[in-house]
Amino acid sequence: MNGSGLRWYVKKAARRAVVTGAGFPGLGASSDRPAIRALTYHRFGPGERDPFSVTPSDFERQMAWLAAEGLAASLSDVLEYARGRTTPRDGSVLVTIDDGCPSVRTHALPILRRHRIPAVVFVPAGEILDRPEPAPAHETDASRMSWAELAELVSAGVTIGSHAWTHHSLGRMPPAAAREQLERSRTLLAERTGQSIGAFAYPFGTRADYTQTTAALAAEAGYDCAFTSQHGCIRPGADLMELPRIKIEGGEDLAMFQRIVHGGMDGWRLIDRTMWRLQSSRA
Repeated sequence: MNGSGLRWYVKKAARRAVVTGAGFPGLGASSDRPAIRALTYHRFGPGERDPFSVTPSDFERQMAWLAAEGLAASLSDVLEYARGRTTPRDGSVLVTIDDGCPSVRTHALPILRRHRIPAVVFVPAGEILDRPEPAPAHETDASRMSWAELAELVSAGVTIGSHAWTHHSLGRMPPAAAREQLERSRTLLAERTGQSIGAFAYPFGTRADYTQTTAALAAEAGYDCAFTSQHGCIRPGADLMELPRIKIEGGEDLAMFQRIVHGGMDGWRLIDRTMWRLQSSRA
């Protein structure tokens, strides 16, 4: 077994261990208030041992289950609850998809429409392609969608969010550069989609990729909320500029997905914090 294969199995074992231990004190999320979680996807396709790629068949099963259970939430649902204005069903989730890969349109969009699942797609505006027509469904070589392809998502009712101008860490650049990334992306996306761009997702989203400064800059740029890749659930009073999300990986069955939706991966936030401390100590 090569190094990448070993990492795959170790990561899967670790995720299963966290899900299994979600009922132990300190790992799961316990409260008498409902919890909403934001789920993060990236690509869709066969992707053997690619944690960033979920197969269309798995995505179909996941979305069908969310629809049957009535657990799909919109971005508005999340923000209204975080502001303490509504009470959602416990375990509701917001589907978010990062990076603007072509498979979002070819594989994910038909499934989202079929099951009437609201979603937010975060794209780096400066990397969206300018080709005039959507690519054929079988073409997957491009790393980003085109504006024509993005328009199909908008027409289908998908909410578009900003993933910065280019896919670079805001927390690792000077404040002036981060401000430009935030403002240029929001302005162009609003012009090209006709939507009011209120949601932002920090590229990479680790604790090294956002700071109090970048959060303040995002608010100043006109965003209503910003999502990280830090695990956990969303409840009233949550910091809207540092909202957690939970990554959905390829190679995991429906039972794993169901446990994640109900808080099974919330405990991974302890690993997020540990990794941050290790990264900081090496800086």
